[in-house]
Amino acid sequence: MPSRLLLAVALLTLTACTPAPAPTPPPQPTPRWTLEEQTAVTAATTQYAKSRAAYAAALQHPTTATRATLEAAGMSGSWLDSAVEHADYFRTHKIRRTGASKILSTDPLWVSLSDPTPAVVLKTCLDDSPVTEHDPAEKTPFTTTRHRLVEARLLHLPTGWSLTAESPSPDTAQPPPPGHPTC
Repeated sequence: MPSRLLLAVALLTLTACTPAPAPTPPPQPTPRWTLEEQTAVTAATTQYAKSRAAYAAALQHPTTATRATLEAAGMSGSWLDSAVEHADYFRTHKIRRTGASKILSTDPLWVSLSDPTPAVVLKTCLDDSPVTEHDPAEKTPFTTTRHRLVEARLLHLPTGWSLTAESPSPDTAQPPPPGHPTC
């Protein structure tokens, strides 16, 4: 009998001293984009910021804005045409703009590197509150506190990434509640 008791005590001691198996780590999320796609997103996002800055400068100084300057800043397609039209309108109507829309966030919606012309579409939240327009025909300047979502399409052309279009996002951007400056 003592040998059975001794065996039981030994077994319990060994069981109690055996460490519990390590918990299985949670699965790592699969990256949304391949390394090549992420590189394209990063380059396109950088170009988007440059193109937006050039657009703001064109509307702040419409008398010196030219199509060639905007093209050199990485604009093309309907976005370039629209930027030139806006600058011409501001110049013709002597509208003065101060401030620039701020890019609050960008999120790539899709990336296509297999097309003949690689493309990236960014869902972007813009804050227009820093913008004020002074129209001589109006008594008070125009300002807004609006945040808006846009989808920016960039193509990789022989000259590099280029902003070709910007359109309202299908997601409706409502003015944020006080204290929440996000889209």
